Amino acid sequence: MTVVRTGGLAGLRREWSVEVDAPQDADHWRPIVEACPWDEAPHDPVPDGFVYDFRVADLEAVVTERELDGPWRQLAEEVKRSTSPHE
Repeated sequence: MTVVRTGGLAGLRREWSVEVDAPQDADHWRPIVEACPWDEAPHDPVPDGFVYDFRVADLEAVVTERELDGPWRQLAEEVKRSTSPHE
């Protein structure tokens, strides 16, 4: 799974990725991923604001920083905590 953050005043791009191979890893990630409203992801861009692109298997959603709350925030924070950013 991958989270890419783009935008901001400087237009920076950061990417965090996590490989989920072991069954116990899947047990950790599944409820977090399933809690996200993939079919109803909000996307209302704000000038100079960050945008998060979430990709998990065949799921993809784009969420602005202003809309990054609840399960989206939890997914972003968990992925960030589990890996180092790639620029």
